[in-house]
Amino acid sequence: MFNVFVKATGFVLVVILGFILKKIKVLEKKDGNTLATIIMNITLPCALLSNANGMVVNAAMIGLILIGVFSNVFIVIVGYFLDQDALKKGMFMINCSGYNIGNFVLPFVETFFPGMGVAYLCMFDIGNALMGLGGTYAIAGSVANSQDKLTFKSVCKKLFSSIPFDVYIILFILALFQIKVPAPVLSISTFIGSGNGFLAMLMIGLMLEIKVSASEIKDVLKILITRIGFNSLFMLVCYFLLPFPLLARKILVLALAAPLSTVSAVFSKKIGYYRDAPAIANSMSIIISIVELTVLIMLFV
Repeated sequence: MFNVFVKATGFVLVVILGFILKKIKVLEKKDGNTLATIIMNITLPCALLSNANGMVVNAAMIGLILIGVFSNVFIVIVGYFLDQDALKKGMFMINCSGYNIGNFVLPFVETFFPGMGVAYLCMFDIGNALMGLGGTYAIAGSVANSQDKLTFKSVCKKLFSSIPFDVYIILFILALFQIKVPAPVLSISTFIGSGNGFLAMLMIGLMLEIKVSASEIKDVLKILITRIGFNSLFMLVCYFLLPFPLLARKILVLALAAPLSTVSAVFSKKIGYYRDAPAIANSMSIIISIVELTVLIMLFV
């Protein structure tokens, strides 16, 4: 238990380090965007490839993909009823749903549940990405009467332009036909991917903002309470009722403890919502998720 606590604390300390480096101006918030580009296009795909290599598709994995979609769709529907204003409806639909798996939960899972744990997480994130990287934006944009309408073709283009999503699909196909990644490729990807956890936590620290505007408190609380409430319910259902292996159920619970997606604030602006609630809620959800994941991992390991 003590070793688990020490490792979990290490993740928190790196987040704090990033935040401090930003405050003392050694690094800037924009450096977090640079790290995000490196993570999404280089270290995260390599970490996925090295950790999920050799996985075998089973019924639980297909179920995880479906749950990744359903958990998003359900909260998108809930978000629609949180306000009467069309633009705010769209904002709530985007920010109440979605899970930051690759940049946040994955470093924890690859440390404490390597191998099959990462494989299960990847399957959930395939379903999550289908909604979070395009599907939810398309629905919310339509509700908000945004001029930026998305077609099925543009949603697919958005999804497949994401390198992590492409790696998920490749891993799923390899697992389906039980093909392993060649040893030289695996060796290189393991070396590059080993830095993903540190970079992801440092990036989160750099992008973390703890400034809550009084005018935004109500909307921020709506987002956070909706996410925490329904995701807590999902956790209980997934852990105690689903006929999946214990490890798959643990990974589902960890995935549902993830903070808002990093693209939520961007998509909110794309539908025409320019206030600060999405960015504030994102930062607050990170703090909450750090506590949740640390406690859950100490219970599960």
